[in-house]
Amino acid sequence: MKKHLAPFPLLLLFLLTFCCPYRVSATVACAAPDSLMAEAKGSRYREAVQKLSGAIKFKTISDTEDKNTFADEFIALHDYLENAFKELHSRLTREIINKQSLLYTWPGTDPELKPVLLSAHIDVVPVEAVSMDEWEQEAFSGIITNGHIWGRGALDDKYRVIAIMEAVEQLLLNGYMPERTILLAFGHDEEIGGNEGAGAISELLQERYQQLEAVFDEGLAVTKGIFPGIEEPIAFIGTASKGSANFRLTVKGDGGHSSIPPNETPISILSQAIVNINNNPFKAHITPSTKETLEILSNRLGGKSKFAMQHFGLFKGTIKKQLSKNMATDALIRTKASPTIIQAGEKENVLPRVAQAIVNVRLLTGETEESARAHLVKAISDERVEVAGYGTYSPPSAVAKTDTWVYQALKNTIETLFPEALVVPALFPGGTDARHYASLTDNIFRFAPQLVTPDDATRVHNVNERIALSVFDGCIDFYNLLIRQVADQEEYFVQIVNPGNF
Repeated sequence: MKKHLAPFPLLLLFLLTFCCPYRVSATVACAAPDSLMAEAKGSRYREAVQKLSGAIKFKTISDTEDKNTFADEFIALHDYLENAFKELHSRLTREIINKQSLLYTWPGTDPELKPVLLSAHIDVVPVEAVSMDEWEQEAFSGIITNGHIWGRGALDDKYRVIAIMEAVEQLLLNGYMPERTILLAFGHDEEIGGNEGAGAISELLQERYQQLEAVFDEGLAVTKGIFPGIEEPIAFIGTASKGSANFRLTVKGDGGHSSIPPNETPISILSQAIVNINNNPFKAHITPSTKETLEILSNRLGGKSKFAMQHFGLFKGTIKKQLSKNMATDALIRTKASPTIIQAGEKENVLPRVAQAIVNVRLLTGETEESARAHLVKAISDERVEVAGYGTYSPPSAVAKTDTWVYQALKNTIETLFPEALVVPALFPGGTDARHYASLTDNIFRFAPQLVTPDDATRVHNVNERIALSVFDGCIDFYNLLIRQVADQEEYFVQIVNPGNF
């Protein structure tokens, strides 16, 4: 039966996972040097390219140790954006949340319609000092060369901030007025959890609106040529995401001199606990979102793959076994536990009295913090190892439905910009600011409007982060169309997409 599953590897989903500073004054935004404008000549939106280039120059780094380290950079970026998008700032209401995040409100003409939120983040991850020499262009230079914009944030996530704002700017200049209120939320701490940015924005919106129609955030993207048997591009929409929980393992002992050690020490006991966790994985489970992904892909592939999914009850065990063979696809069907921090000892000849480890657990749909802890305790099977929750817990998301008008609006937008693409809902393995808006709507979609290659994916949070001018152009087009698709009443939209059926 294994031969039925040969075309099923979904490694591409995880290729999409993760998406020397300069300071620039706010007056630079619309007055780029001729040399830079020449470099942007391959773009249809040359001024927008300059805006992104300028935004990258601000060192808006999320810092877990001191959250105010780069506060001035965030404030300077706010001023820069105000100057760069004059029409937007004259027509939309801007609110600064917790001093560094931004919320814009574009009021709709019909207050009865629930608002739509477009989410992105203005913070970036640090650049490791050891990698500085590996950057072909300086990490915060915003250089435009060889058809790309270079620098931290070019792929994650300032390009979406600027693309969204540019789309709104153009719509405003063209006299467009939405029926539905449009919200733009740009958090400042997504890379470290988003609690003070998107979390605070969510609380404000809960009080102000109670419910939103939909949230669109970063996530999966379009890929091509890496799925066996499917030649056309595949646009993956993240309709669900894994949760995250952390646990601290603690083992205590009597300490002493290393010359007379006991048979077992806190370090050896802790080490065995980690080995036991690794040797006792969570049970495999094909979630509804992953099942829907497999069904759509197998229908396109046909043959044995389609047959296997048509008889899912019969072949479910074989499908799970096949998916378990690959590190990436195994993570789609299983909660995964990874030790990320180990701490013990301070001197080479002293036995530590305490050894600790942090285990990060990525929770599949249906899993909870409590059930994950119970699994770890059972896997470790040693009462000497204390297992306690640690840090922030984010439950797995609900699964957004794909039979709604708002999903169809997104699908229609993707198919317009990527006419050859097969649109497929899928599980998003990472976490974004979208999790903070879960109480406001069930319609949360995680999608990055760009064609991503394996090479592109390796640049996120890595050296030589960059985005092609043509890709950035397409992002502006995408948000321009998406806003128009979702901003008007449902009846108007569905008549355009599927006339005669409503």
